[in-house]
Amino acid sequence: MTAAPPRPGADPAETETSTHLPAPTRSRWQAPLLGVIGLSLLPALWLAYERVSFEQAQKTVAVVMDYPSLKSQADQYGRDPLELLAQYRADGVNGVAVFEDVLGNWQNRGDVFVKSGADLLAQYPQAAFKPGKYYLAEARPGALDRLKGRFSIQPNIVNLAGRQWQEWNINPTYLPVGPDTALIDRLKSQGYTVVYRPYDDPAVINIAADWPKVPFIAFNGTEVVGASDPARLAAVQAAMGDRIPALIEGVRQKGMDTLLEGHTAARMFSLNAQWQATLLPEAAASKYALAARERSHRLLYLRPYSTVAETETLLKRTTELLHRADIQVGTPQIRTFTPSPLLQYLSMLGPLAALLLIGLSYPLPRVGLVVAGLALLGALALNGFHPLGGMALAASIAFPALGFVLWRSRMADWFVATALSLAGVLFVSALGAGPQSMLGLEPFRGVGLTLIAPIALVLGSYLPRQDLRRTAQDLYRRPISTGDLVVMGAALAAFAVMFLRRGNTSAVGVSDAEAKLRQEVQDSIIRPRFKEVLGHPLALLGLGGGLPGYFPGLLLLGGVMGQASVLNTFGHFHTPLLISATRMFIGLGLGLVLGYLLTFAVRWGVRLWQTWGGGLPGPAPVHLVSVAGQAEVPAETHEVRP
Repeated sequence: MTAAPPRPGADPAETETSTHLPAPTRSRWQAPLLGVIGLSLLPALWLAYERVSFEQAQKTVAVVMDYPSLKSQADQYGRDPLELLAQYRADGVNGVAVFEDVLGNWQNRGDVFVKSGADLLAQYPQAAFKPGKYYLAEARPGALDRLKGRFSIQPNIVNLAGRQWQEWNINPTYLPVGPDTALIDRLKSQGYTVVYRPYDDPAVINIAADWPKVPFIAFNGTEVVGASDPARLAAVQAAMGDRIPALIEGVRQKGMDTLLEGHTAARMFSLNAQWQATLLPEAAASKYALAARERSHRLLYLRPYSTVAETETLLKRTTELLHRADIQVGTPQIRTFTPSPLLQYLSMLGPLAALLLIGLSYPLPRVGLVVAGLALLGALALNGFHPLGGMALAASIAFPALGFVLWRSRMADWFVATALSLAGVLFVSALGAGPQSMLGLEPFRGVGLTLIAPIALVLGSYLPRQDLRRTAQDLYRRPISTGDLVVMGAALAAFAVMFLRRGNTSAVGVSDAEAKLRQEVQDSIIRPRFKEVLGHPLALLGLGGGLPGYFPGLLLLGGVMGQASVLNTFGHFHTPLLISATRMFIGLGLGLVLGYLLTFAVRWGVRLWQTWGGGLPGPAPVHLVSVAGQAEVPAETHEVRP
């Protein structure tokens, strides 16, 4: 790829380049627009300070044990559940999740009998039990008093086999009957943080009326209690009081958005029991610590392993990693981050100025302005034309490209481009961080676009200053060699890997060795992102010179993805800002070192290739002969007769 011709009247030094990259075009509006970006950084900086202060005060987590699983393990070992819980408390457990009782629990405790009509008829063949019915009776006098007026279903009262029974058309074993208040009160008196887990059943009349006074409510399944009935959901919302609902990682529960109107929530992380069984305790502990440190989970929901020893290993390792991350174990005090709308709207000027500057800095400014306008329109459209979300996406698109559109003549320009990306980070945080997004309820829309659009913006600045039709003709007529096909195939493959590996669950899997390395790194430090460690060296190599043809331009486009990943890192608003910053700076440091090493290695390799054995052989000599009556022609293409 050759450099673009200089602008008429441009300073020759301005367009001088040693990298074989197209020379950037300088706009007369560059200084004023950079000034606007600088001024709009002030409110963004203040919002970042407020966010960091808020997040630093939210570094307490509750390590919550699932009580049914605990009881199951205790029964297996013939131990008292609360005594086993006390043992685990010494290893870091400070909370317990207690499910709402069902009638089956009352039967297991010896308070009631639940029998099928068929079983009772087999036991009492002379009695009038009906095989298709279910029968409920007291084993302890007064046990059924709590059920009076609880259900919309009214059973028949019958006296059979010398006992009074409630005759049900359905199996009442799984009907929710309220909290085990004795257990909950005992846990609270011992200082445990209690998470209550109620069930939903349309047969319950006074919904949520008997919920215990606990700090957190975690709903079961894919719906909050009452989600299918607006009236019931309103009753649940009113009954919540100062109880805080738990947002379970990976589960989008219907009705939660309505329930959170006027309320905050606590992020809760748990491992599926079947998946946990496939993990070593150390690996599970790493995931819990990562959730607390990097994803703002305030409730860590644990289930014991099949053995006490494995469970203790899980708890001790989790506590160790939490302590290493300066996270305290206790009862979280959940607050809501509410940024100033005025400061957010002032911060919007930065992304607007950046997009405008990119458009004006194209060799063909009209084309550039159209491209910038389409980028802005797309960012707003993907966010439903919500201004804050749209402009946060616009910042993620514009700032990774801005530096390489304006400066790309030497390796030092990588630092300028990185500085502009860091400015974009502040705008993304200022415009995107809010109560919903920091809880993970409003994901950053347009993540894929943040990795593709900056490359397109920089690629557009490569256009020569000529008619677009002429450029299209030049590209169409350009001969393509086998080497070109190999390079383009490798570039597309590398881009596909970098793009598909975005997010926490990528389309490209990782090997066992890489997974183990990731765990060790994330337990020791905050793991940098793959795209940054790869992208930054590519940019430095492209800017470092020494490579012919289109290689520098192609490498710089790979480097743009590294800059885009910097902004993309901060699009995870549930991750604390300082954690994202640490990840970014580790990636920048590794990328910088690897980039300089790679550049010097490639330069040395190119010189060795060109000079080894006296240098590359030139083209074979062509001997010209004279043919009678004709000009001289190459001898190898004509037969010369005597």
